[in-house]
Amino acid sequence: MKRHGPYAVALLLDLLGAVGVLLIATRTWQTVTTPRPAPLHDDVLDLTGRTVDAAPTALALVALAGVVAVLATRGVVRRVVGGLLAVAGLALVWRSITAAGALSTRRARAVVAEHHATVDVSGAVPHARTYASWPVLTGLCGVLVLTSGAFIVWRGHRWQAMSSRYEAQPADPSKAAATMWTALDRGDDPTD
Repeated sequence: MKRHGPYAVALLLDLLGAVGVLLIATRTWQTVTTPRPAPLHDDVLDLTGRTVDAAPTALALVALAGVVAVLATRGVVRRVVGGLLAVAGLALVWRSITAAGALSTRRARAVVAEHHATVDVSGAVPHARTYASWPVLTGLCGVLVLTSGAFIVWRGHRWQAMSSRYEAQPADPSKAAATMWTALDRGDDPTD
């Protein structure tokens, strides 16, 4: 296990970061309240991270695909995959910073009109309340993906490909034929 330690750590960091972002994106990141005249109650709309900004979800899917790509590649190609993962992690950090602020009035009106079509937003000024913990956690998950990618760029080309142990080793055709004839001479059925 020691030989695969750094390899497993890099994959685990990437996996934790990507899955973390996907889970966090389902939480309520903002609440938009639209005042309405009496006797109606104010309209309250909870927005998930995916609604506030869909980019982190897409970047997390890229990071998940990176796990498979790292397992399937080796050498320079694996380093390129690591570079892409580092860029995805950096983009996750950036998008989490930009998503931490409240929606603009224009965007809040558009979102309320899209999700609550019966609410008149023409004269009302919706107010957005943010929950800063979710963008911060998304940024931390982005740091995990970035760290994983940087580690793969640095050391990944030295790691053995996981599938290499299952690849057929080049065999000497004369020895293979001799082994098969020997088995037939013993009475062994080669189709078993």
